[in-house]
Amino acid sequence: MCGIAGLHQSDGRVDLGRLQHMSRLLRHRGPDDEGVVLIDPASGSARPLGGADTPRDVYASGLRYAPGHPSPGIDGGAFRVGLAHRRLSIIDLSPAGHQPMCDRDGRCWIVYNGEVYDFIELRATLETLGEPMVGASDTEVILAAWRRWGPACLSRMNGMFAFALWDARERVLFCARDRLGVKPFYYQWDGRTFAFASEPKALVLTQPHRILPRAEAIRDLVALDWVDHDAHTFFAGVSQLPAGHYLTVGEQGLAIHRWWGLDPARRATGDPAEWTAGFAERFRDAVRLRLRADVEVGACLSGGLDSSAVVTTAATMLERPIHAFTCAYDEGPRYDERGFVRATVAASHARSDLVVPDGSDFWDTFDRLAYQQDEPTAGPGVYSQWHVMSLAHRHGLKVLLDGQGGDETLAGYWRYLPLRLRDLLGAGDVGGFLRLWGPVARRLGAATALALTVEPWLPAALVAPLRRRFGQGKDRVLAPALRRLATDPLRPPAGFPTAVSRQQAFDTLQRLLPSLLRYEDRNSMAFSIETRLPFLDYRLVEFAFSLPDAQKLDGATTKSILRRALADRIPGAVLARQDKMGFETPADVWLRGRFAAEAKRRLLTPGVLHEWLEPAGIATELDDYLAGRRAIGLQIWRWLALEAWARRFIAWDPRVAWRPPEVATHPGLHKSYQQLEDLRARDRSAAGAPAETPG
Repeated sequence: MCGIAGLHQSDGRVDLGRLQHMSRLLRHRGPDDEGVVLIDPASGSARPLGGADTPRDVYASGLRYAPGHPSPGIDGGAFRVGLAHRRLSIIDLSPAGHQPMCDRDGRCWIVYNGEVYDFIELRATLETLGEPMVGASDTEVILAAWRRWGPACLSRMNGMFAFALWDARERVLFCARDRLGVKPFYYQWDGRTFAFASEPKALVLTQPHRILPRAEAIRDLVALDWVDHDAHTFFAGVSQLPAGHYLTVGEQGLAIHRWWGLDPARRATGDPAEWTAGFAERFRDAVRLRLRADVEVGACLSGGLDSSAVVTTAATMLERPIHAFTCAYDEGPRYDERGFVRATVAASHARSDLVVPDGSDFWDTFDRLAYQQDEPTAGPGVYSQWHVMSLAHRHGLKVLLDGQGGDETLAGYWRYLPLRLRDLLGAGDVGGFLRLWGPVARRLGAATALALTVEPWLPAALVAPLRRRFGQGKDRVLAPALRRLATDPLRPPAGFPTAVSRQQAFDTLQRLLPSLLRYEDRNSMAFSIETRLPFLDYRLVEFAFSLPDAQKLDGATTKSILRRALADRIPGAVLARQDKMGFETPADVWLRGRFAAEAKRRLLTPGVLHEWLEPAGIATELDDYLAGRRAIGLQIWRWLALEAWARRFIAWDPRVAWRPPEVATHPGLHKSYQQLEDLRARDRSAAGAPAETPG
């Protein structure tokens, strides 16, 4: 797990000053090591550089990709490709795991973030094919796989990854992202300069022009509750490479290709007993692979079904008790899962640590989240998750397992129940509909259940005003400029056979999971922690989507196949749970109480926010919320998150304040190549590090 960044210049040289500043902005993702390589596509020469966080033994390693390795030519004007890396050392802690890494003859260079969990098996295959290895890292395996199979290597990898690989023979920069987008990849492209990074801040805080918001993203957040649902971001000019895609940058420009997707026509063969056994086997292997590390692996434990499944399964494979981390609150049972956590800890013999935030750090953490998350968040669960990561960091953990992804892939949300009713009704299964109607109506309310079930058959002219009248406020507070923006609503992907499977695919690929993955990546990496997600092992995901809906929704019981498959290890109290919490945060309690005045101040003080939202509308909705007349806590959170993000990135230009005044020696505020070389030589001399060998 690491931070990556890079530049590709179609003409002229890359801006080394910008590249190194990008690396500094990503230090929290990898404080154990750093490196940069400058590449001349014409001659093939490369110049690996180190930095303040590069360990001394990396310099002394003699590896071809170690900083200071002799390379012909150091003229900065020749280097049109630059790659930067920040390392969190988890696999192969030796200097051999240093990045940027090159292959044996220097043809290919890579910067990589993530883990390829089946790298041991891939390594064995590649060695039999004649690909020699120097170290024991999965990074080296990716390089060898690329040499052997090219882009087809992606389909052989089981893992989470985002990487950029320069191939000198093809003279192309190849950038790829894992199937489900667990690891991030953001980029800018203006037809001349291609810049990429693990986080948007590394791009926008180093770009040569003013940071501008993307109005459509703001509209989608406020009016639709959507974030991370497409390739665009909240920053104008910054995009993310979609999950399951790769891109190439070279003499032909930029091109993007899909390399993976869910197959809606895939159907599992066998019977329910075989499916249950197959799920258990796949899940166990997904956990086994994600325990591979040269450091201790812990886990997040909320007390819910998914995290309990992960902890109890992992516990059977470890020689020592797994370290589990939990967040709970004293604001009442709605925010407290400690009873279920204790049951799981007892069943797994885990070592349990608990944090109970009292909210005293709420606004400070809220503002830190605005910076670390890069973009606004849509719900308060990030606050609890932040405290879990902080707790694990204080205990020295670098790797955590988590249950993310189970709700989307196994139909764990109650919203799927009316869709199941709709499918039964559409199929003419009146008996099945009537049997399920009672439990769903009791859980969701009869009016809500009926409206959601029959919505497709209602006239659009009736649905729209009802949503507006009984919704959570949403677009009522939009300023006229945002309200006039054209809307291109996303729809569930086509081809899936039922309303349930269509919604699951939508939630997994676009609507929900991408935002949850972003929250987890930024929160964990803020504390230099890697999280691994067994439920998103692609084999398990593809298998889950091939199953009939009844295997996931047994009447009104969600995730039924998981409950059956792991009944031998998950405590009965957790197996029987029909509620859903998952690190709930008492934001409503706090915002309606001791934080009401500060919430009002933030939302009603004139500022950038009021260019997007009407102050009068905010005031009315906020008063109704604080008085308990409207349950719009999520909307209030989103407005506050938008305000904090705007204040951090838009209201003033943070790039200027972060750099001391200096005389620019070339366009922008960065030092020249030679200035940086001179400063580096002085710094290394003062630190007593070995001198780099000039080319």
